[in-house]
Amino acid sequence: MTIPKIFSDSTKLVIDQLEGGYFNPAWHNVGDPRYSNSGETMFGLDRLRGMQEKTATGKQFWSLIDKNKSKEVWKWNYKGGALADQLKNLAVQIMYPLYSNYAKLYLNDKAKKIIDSDPALLFHFVYATWNGSGWFKKFATDINNAVNNGVTNLQQVAINSRTKEGLKAGSQPNSLIAQGGEKIKKLFATLVKNKPTNTTLILIVSVIAGYFLYKKFKT
Repeated sequence: MTIPKIFSDSTKLVIDQLEGGYFNPAWHNVGDPRYSNSGETMFGLDRLRGMQEKTATGKQFWSLIDKNKSKEVWKWNYKGGALADQLKNLAVQIMYPLYSNYAKLYLNDKAKKIIDSDPALLFHFVYATWNGSGWFKKFATDINNAVNNGVTNLQQVAINSRTKEGLKAGSQPNSLIAQGGEKIKKLFATLVKNKPTNTTLILIVSVIAGYFLYKKFKT
């Protein structure tokens, strides 16, 4: 399975900026009702409800945790210590097939092409994979409609999908989804800033071409 670097980077950014570390209901009684139904969780991947262990990669992910976890070290929100990078890479492998399946089901071809080349929009939909199929479908419907209607500011459409309404069109926003929307709104600016423009790419190609021409005529 070949995973595009842009997807891997987006997934790791979701883990670092939006999803928490380790949570074990048997060890961490935080008294927060939002966690009352949660199973053992790492990077937002719920072992009880996420069914990751039906896949080889998911089994490897949780086996690595089981072999190394301890109540003394693996406190609430622990990010894995020396195992963090290995666990993140496994999380990327867990999430990519889910994203690909949701994208195939819910995004039209034109929207998918735009998303795969836009780090901010891809980040939105990678995070949507964590949010679940229902939310992914809602966000995809909004983007599909915007693309079909010629809307160009798709990043604002993505933010509005999270912050302006709930799962059903016209319903009140979901507090957790809206909270996530405000966070990714701030991250969008960084992602857009780091995205190379066409002018930058042309300049890079020109410099490389100029260098090889220089080498050719010099010799």
